[in-house]
Amino acid sequence: MKNIAAALRFTIVTALLIVASTASAQSPQQVAAMRQQQWAAYQQQVAVYQQQMAVYNQQMAAYKAQQVAVARPVAPAARSAAPAAANSMIRYDGNEVACSASLPSQVQYLINAANALQDSPYIRGAGHGRVEDGAYDCSSSASYTLIKAGLLKAPLTSGGFSNYGQAGEGRFITIWVKPGEHVFMTICGLRLDTSGGKVGEGPRWRTKGRSYAGFFPRHPFGL
Repeated sequence: MKNIAAALRFTIVTALLIVASTASAQSPQQVAAMRQQQWAAYQQQVAVYQQQMAVYNQQMAAYKAQQVAVARPVAPAARSAAPAAANSMIRYDGNEVACSASLPSQVQYLINAANALQDSPYIRGAGHGRVEDGAYDCSSSASYTLIKAGLLKAPLTSGGFSNYGQAGEGRFITIWVKPGEHVFMTICGLRLDTSGGKVGEGPRWRTKGRSYAGFFPRHPFGL
């Protein structure tokens, strides 16, 4: 693109020099006609340059999209939560999760925060204007637990989680993201999700399997 721009500048300067060198030997009408021709040639050069820039921008956009796709690990089409619920570091009694003292403190804080959400209803957009709210949606409930664990400063949307932490599944915590649609978490393998229950039911621990198609995993640094 730099070469194209340089060539365009060279064409303009050359045209101006030609006009200047011949203007004294020609009539005003001839000079005006020459300038019109040079201006038309310049406009053609600009049009070519703009077309080449448009092609270049399209190629760059396609390249960036390809790089993002490569960087995102592909989630399995479906996964059962039952084996994960039997993780020796946690114990789920059907309502709340008790965790081992051997877990990192941030993971313990996050589990306690998730337990506190078990009676919360679902309202789209709730929990984003303030952390402590009467209801939560998928992304605000995930945000709430991370904030309480000191792993996030302010609530994120599902799209905002696209760049959260590190790519891939974590050792203890994984956020599963489908930007603009849904987000849920697995903590020590047990799923915290707003979907999979009754209509209007908010974040709950889920033991039934669900589809992971279209989701990609992120996790807090080191966890």
